[in-house]
Order: sequence, then structure tokens, then C-alpha cells
Amino acid sequence: MNSSAFVKYFTREEGWERVREAMLEGIVTLDLAVKELANTLWKKVMRNEMSLDTARAVLRDIIDEKAIPVKGQDKYIAKAFNIAVEHGITVYDALFIVLAKESSLEFIISDKVQADVASKLGVKTMII
Repeated sequence: MNSSAFVKYFTREEGWERVREAMLEGIVTLDLAVKELANTLWKKVMRNEMSLDTARAVLRDIIDEKAIPVKGQDKYIAKAFNIAVEHGITVYDALFIVLAKESSLEFIISDKVQADVASKLGVKTMII
């Protein structure tokens, strides 16, 4: 699951229900997504769109890996770099493609360009 889908679920943005359905089938994400989620939660707290207690509870569940498994990104960086260069996408985006490919899981995503690259590389995708 890429960061945008991950954030969509935990902040209940439009389409979060489809992410939940995918989560029930089994997913994994990168630690990068946790950092991006934490930043989004910070923004929501600062804008008074979410309580600090709620944001802390979400992070606590993620950090303790209660919600979904979180993988370190280091072992995927070299392959992600090559994909990024070959397909003109960011290394950040390519990291999630490599994770999905190596985990043999469907790639849950909210970005069409990233989904197209993943599909070209033989990764089954679900755009949310």
C-alpha cells in the first residue's frame, strides 16, 4: 500500500472504505508511509481537523504494528532507484512498487502514474 492510500484510510478521506476492504485481505507498507502519515496527522491537528488524542492513538497503533505490518525501506532502495530512473518516477514512489512486487501482494494505490508503472512491471494494482 502506498502512502496516499495509507493516509486516506487513517484520516478517513474519500475512498477510505475501499482501502479498508483491501486491508482485510492482507497488506503491508513501508516505514516511509508511517512518516508521511505522521506528517498528515500533524497538519490535521494543527488545522483543528483532528484531536491530538486521536492522532496519537493512530500513530501508536501503527508504530506498535497493530494495524498493519510495516517494513523497512532500506533493502528496496537500490531496486527502487533503478525503477525510478527507467520509468521517470520518484524513488519514493518506486519503493512502494518494489515492496508490492517482492511481497507478491496487490498494490493499493491512489496515484495513476505510479499504478501504470507498477502494472508495466507485472504488479497487480488497485487504484483507490
